[in-house]
Amino acid sequence: MGYCMRFDDFLNELKSIYGKGITFIDIDNTLFKTFAKIKVIDDKSGKIIKELDNQEFNTFILPPDTHYDFAEFKNAELFNKTSIPIPKTIDRIKRMFVNISERKSKVVFLTARSNLDNKELFLETFRKYGIPIDNIYVERAGNLKGTVSSNKKVIVLKYIATGEYRRVRLIDDDMKNLKEFLKLQNTLPESLINKIKKKYNITEVETIPVVEFFALQALPNGSLRRVV
Repeated sequence: MGYCMRFDDFLNELKSIYGKGITFIDIDNTLFKTFAKIKVIDDKSGKIIKELDNQEFNTFILPPDTHYDFAEFKNAELFNKTSIPIPKTIDRIKRMFVNISERKSKVVFLTARSNLDNKELFLETFRKYGIPIDNIYVERAGNLKGTVSSNKKVIVLKYIATGEYRRVRLIDDDMKNLKEFLKLQNTLPESLINKIKKKYNITEVETIPVVEFFALQALPNGSLRRVV
């Protein structure tokens, strides 16, 4: 019971005894139900041979002599007009922001998308549902070379490397991204662990790790399931 209460407090940024937290939140099918498709194009004919949603893309193996067309995932107008908010996730973000400034914690949106073609229209989608997007940075893993899961892990590590955070959470609908994220908890360099210990004046063994990782799978109804 005590653990569950502490976990709930951390999720809603109610406690700061263990230091700052950072929460990374996926967008497609975590914050919004979205409908953009990634097209698989035949190199020779230029014809579309398959269309993938973001979940299918995460596990799809590109056949020889084909390439991806990400045009719909870069289309801010399509995102703005068709995205359906997932109320539980949006309400959770609003609750976090009630406490987050006092705790000096941070929320980052972490999407598999690359830059969209109209930044302002993209951001307006969040504003119309009351999401405080002007206080949240959007990290676009699609701008990096590599798989979605490895790119997201690189971005998460960039923030941990500042030495500012003792709680790190990823909320994502894709299990592969969550599993890759959890690999960080056993691979952080000793120099980084020592940096965080110095930041928080940790001189004795505590009952929790220096950096705690929470991987949370977003279910279609907006509920969260912890992945361990």
